[in-house]
Amino acid sequence: MHSYLVSLRISGEALDPSQITTDLGLEPTQVRYKGQRRGPNSIWEEAMREYEAQPTNGARDWRSLEDGLQVLLSVFDSRQRSLREYQQKFKVFLFCGHFTSSFDGGPTFSPALLERLGKFGVELYLDTYCCYEPSAT
Repeated sequence: MHSYLVSLRISGEALDPSQITTDLGLEPTQVRYKGQRRGPNSIWEEAMREYEAQPTNGARDWRSLEDGLQVLLSVFDSRQRSLREYQQKFKVFLFCGHFTSSFDGGPTFSPALLERLGKFGVELYLDTYCCYEPSAT
């Protein structure tokens, strides 16, 4: 089984997440502040602001990475000018979490999506997590 989370992240040492929220007019789904505790012995070295696209059917994750990316790109189509400005000062990227319980298959991208991603001009980061499903007894 494969499922996906898709988001746009902006990070940097001098990032002010609240200013980005005001500029974009979108509430973040996750915010980290530089110096905030990451764990018992570490802190975040940079601030980060994330907007995650979620399915409208009430599901937590996407069954198709392409569907999730298409929705996320649509949200930011009208905000491209702001993203270009942020890219001059901060790291702007698409974060895709790929959750799998097996080693077969994975995401596929249509030529139309690949073209759209190229025009969008933002790095895509795909992180894969193995999530073993409990076996039925």
